[in-house]
Amino acid sequence: MAAPSPHPPTPSCPPDIASQERVHPMVQRPRRPLASLLLAASALTFGLGAPTTTGITATPQPTPATPKPARDVAAARPNVVIILVDDLDWADVSTYGRRDAPTPNIDRIAQSGVAFSDAYVAASVCAVSRAALLTGRMPQRFGFTYNINDEGDKGAGLPIDQKTLADRLRPLGYRAAAFGKWHLGSDPQFYPTRRGFDEFFGFLAGETNYVDPATPGIVTTPTKEDKYEIGPRTGNHAMVEGPDARPADDFSRYLTNQITDRAVDFITRATADKNSPFFAYVAYNAPHWPLQVPQSYYDRFAHIKDPVRRTYVAMIAAMDDGVGQILDTLEKRGVRDNTMVLFLSDNGCPHRFGFCNPDHPFGAGKFTYLEGGVRVPFVFSWPAGLKTRGISASPVSSLDIAATVLRAADPAHALPRELEGHDLVTTARKPQPDRLLVWGQEPVYAARQGDKKVWLSRDWNQSHLYDLKADPAEEQDLSARDPKNDKRLKTAIERYRTSLPAPLWKLHSTRKVTVNGRETEMVY
Repeated sequence: MAAPSPHPPTPSCPPDIASQERVHPMVQRPRRPLASLLLAASALTFGLGAPTTTGITATPQPTPATPKPARDVAAARPNVVIILVDDLDWADVSTYGRRDAPTPNIDRIAQSGVAFSDAYVAASVCAVSRAALLTGRMPQRFGFTYNINDEGDKGAGLPIDQKTLADRLRPLGYRAAAFGKWHLGSDPQFYPTRRGFDEFFGFLAGETNYVDPATPGIVTTPTKEDKYEIGPRTGNHAMVEGPDARPADDFSRYLTNQITDRAVDFITRATADKNSPFFAYVAYNAPHWPLQVPQSYYDRFAHIKDPVRRTYVAMIAAMDDGVGQILDTLEKRGVRDNTMVLFLSDNGCPHRFGFCNPDHPFGAGKFTYLEGGVRVPFVFSWPAGLKTRGISASPVSSLDIAATVLRAADPAHALPRELEGHDLVTTARKPQPDRLLVWGQEPVYAARQGDKKVWLSRDWNQSHLYDLKADPAEEQDLSARDPKNDKRLKTAIERYRTSLPAPLWKLHSTRKVTVNGRETEMVY
């Protein structure tokens, strides 16, 4: 989401969504205040006893920044590693003070950089969110309005006239590789090596199986709502590699580990040339369903009695270990200081499957525009170029990644005008608490500025105003008591909505869903 103009996101990923009328109810537990969680995280993760004076705080409200030099600039163009995970809940990383799902390696990134507590993606579903991250633009602005259905949306994909971050880094001498989930189109013109990447290993669809369930030492746990078949990986779900998309499947090996191994190999090879920077886009499938994990990880969490939740947390642990291997490789190759590492999820956790954190502070999840759908874990480290440390409550967006990388890689030139993001290095040093963020597509939209947020459904003819500081779960509608902020944010939504072109492919469905006894609207 960019600052001067409103920005949006979109909806969902699973093929069976049309048959789902209700979200799996979350267990009701007293919510721990968000501020206390972040204070705990500040002390536990960063060793901070109080808010800093650099704009990084241990509470949701950032303090004024102290004057600093215009920019912390590294001498050489930085390497870039973007680690994008799938359907990871904000509350399922230990970086923000949670201990249900320990993520020591994600915490390592935060300890050498910044964890953003109010970080958002541009959409609440897979494909649209990924299109935003790699282009630095709201995808709805170029017709990438709805999610790509793996089977039915033939010809759908990231338009070829939209440049990816890899496209923009290539003229600057970067070697780029993508690993894992693509989900930006399966036709030849959308293939990663035709979108700026030099190498690719992964799958083109929105999800795939992690491993053959008959493999010894593998735990496969079905959920009540999951109709996914655990069978051979075929079609767009199969693993491919190289410019010719040749088969590269090893169904006996756990997919998370395969993605890690390929990323580590690329970094090792790329760092042999000390004069050329690299860009690694590591898009783990984890912890997206189906729920599969090696027994050794499952055994770590015997204290979790629900097998669905236990498998999901174990999958997070396996993914976190992969993050650790990538960090270890950067350190061993002597390039960690001048490597930007950005970790985030593509959207929130889908609560209808019953494996998300039952004690998270936000409402609903994936497919929705409540906080749980678009507010995600997001950490950023660049030791040579980002000197700020701690937890920042400044609202940021996945749209900021392209702007941040390009500003660092090519500081002598202005950013392309079409980019909608802000530089995260500047934001970390000088927070922007009143930044306007706008999301959505027909028929559901949302907008946030400061602590106020509007959620709006045009087909339901409903809207609600929330105070996220006092009510992060979005349970109390304040529109009647605060008409000024209600009108201001609705005006921003309308300005954004009326600026959009027609979608390039159709809306799949909308559904009324219930979470914690509350109804909201899901868009696919």
